[in-house]
Amino acid sequence: MKVNVLVIIFLLGFSTSLWAVAAEPDGSRSEYDEAVELESQDTQKKDVVDTPETSLEQPVESLDTFDTDNSSKTVVKDNRSDDATVDMMMADVEEVSVELDDDIIEVLEEYEGLIKRKQFTKANEVLTSIPIGALNKNQRRQKKMLNVFEKIAADQAENERQFGKDESLDQSVMKTIKRLQRQAKVYILEGRTVLPRDLLIQSLYLDRKNYLSKQLLDRCLQLPLGSYQVENIEKKYWNNSLIELRSGFPSKSVDSLQMLANFDPENPMIFERMGSAFYMSGQVKKAVEAWKRALYLSPERNDLKEFIVNAEKEVERQEKLSKAYFDSKKKKSDTGSVQSDVPMQVLRVVNDSNTAFSYAQEVRQQLGKGVNVVVEELDNGKWAVKVPIKKK
Repeated sequence: MKVNVLVIIFLLGFSTSLWAVAAEPDGSRSEYDEAVELESQDTQKKDVVDTPETSLEQPVESLDTFDTDNSSKTVVKDNRSDDATVDMMMADVEEVSVELDDDIIEVLEEYEGLIKRKQFTKANEVLTSIPIGALNKNQRRQKKMLNVFEKIAADQAENERQFGKDESLDQSVMKTIKRLQRQAKVYILEGRTVLPRDLLIQSLYLDRKNYLSKQLLDRCLQLPLGSYQVENIEKKYWNNSLIELRSGFPSKSVDSLQMLANFDPENPMIFERMGSAFYMSGQVKKAVEAWKRALYLSPERNDLKEFIVNAEKEVERQEKLSKAYFDSKKKKSDTGSVQSDVPMQVLRVVNDSNTAFSYAQEVRQQLGKGVNVVVEELDNGKWAVKVPIKKK
């Protein structure tokens, strides 16, 4: 019964709509005009959909801290991470150069001092107070790296919060790892690649799970996990320092030994060999400093005391020679200024200095030491030997 009632209601409604259409009078426009109007309306609707006003939310270049999910959830961002990312982008943008005044120069000097003391967070804060345009290319690169350091530190803190901090290592080992990481950061800021890599690999040799060392290798040196081999780098540098020293390359040996000092700054054998390398390369004063450090770490070494005494005598001798050199130069300058008004005659002009000085020595032997024989380089590159003109 209910079904029949519903059918009747449907039929009545359908017939009513037909009567309404039939009752509507034809307009003055033809079917063609109506079709054109309908097409125009569709075109307008399409234009409205494609207008820039309805697509104001253009895709933004994604940043590491931005959530790309289009849902309506609230996104909580780390402001410090955002600032670091923005600073990294600004460091790559060519800014209008800013003239350096005394205040900026003073801040930059403070920044350099903080870097030397390995106070990286405070150095980054100081550098942030300076306009980007006042920084040179190297300082902008350092700013970018300092921001990466801070981002890694934040990620490390979050990692330790989630998984806990590894406290299984000995305190002395942890101290060594932190020292290697700090020095690696200094080398990274200097733009080096080999030295920081080796320091960080050595830290991983001591602690294979170290999060900070892995991140520094990956995000600062572009060396992701698997692109390097963890090995005892300290042993390699120790062997190289001896090979370089005995092969006649003491300066290279010094470089290897200074790297070793980062690994073990209280090892007297490193500084004993470093003193020898400095001495062989002619840097006697630095050799004394290295040997004194070795003696402090190994006070029973009487042979080191003897090395230091002899080296200090050599330093004193070299300082006397240096003083004599500059004194003679000053005396010669004073003598030349006095005799500059004396008329001279040219005895001979030759093509090279050695021939000129050799001939001048022969002239001096013939005329006697009292005669001033002068060797002078001419504007054409030749050398003239002159003596004073005798008065008539």
